[in-house]
Amino acid sequence: MVTDTVLIFSGRRKRLFTQAAEFSSISLILIVFNYGIVLTGSVEIPPSSRGASMASFDELRLVFNRKILHDLPGWSGGVTEPERVGELECTKDDILLHQQATEPMPNGIPTYTVNVLSTCPERSGCSMAMIHLSCGWFSSARQINPTVLRRLGFNDCLLNNGRPLPSGFSLSFQYANTYPYSFSISAAECLNP
Repeated sequence: MVTDTVLIFSGRRKRLFTQAAEFSSISLILIVFNYGIVLTGSVEIPPSSRGASMASFDELRLVFNRKILHDLPGWSGGVTEPERVGELECTKDDILLHQQATEPMPNGIPTYTVNVLSTCPERSGCSMAMIHLSCGWFSSARQINPTVLRRLGFNDCLLNNGRPLPSGFSLSFQYANTYPYSFSISAAECLNP
């Protein structure tokens, strides 16, 4: 609870807020202001033509966020998805690759886990097959199942033995090496039903 401090100075009573009260009132104003920004969009402050360091309140303009979620035509599921070019088409960009360090092997060699996720549009029913990774001269101190990842040559590794990876499914493997490899998706085929 915040209380006011009353001082008697030169025969007059002055009311002073404690630092906590000042802080809480300023915080409340900022919270209300930020809440309004979240509900309506973002605030843009254009540079002042008079060279002042801060724009006056009259110069504030509200810029509303674009609506990027739309109902798809002919789709009655009531679900909205981000608008994208070639809505039901898939490309190698619909495959996400994430790599992170994991606990080292008992002999101290660092290990890394790689997760590959197919994110092609589910309603298209597509699967991604023949997924190739750029992998340099990949090698691992820990054996990897060749049906999961196999190096075909320099900078060319094949995932899942070329078999399809359906939308929403992921594949992961773990390797051990002194340094992490820089994997990236180099090629993939989109299989539409």
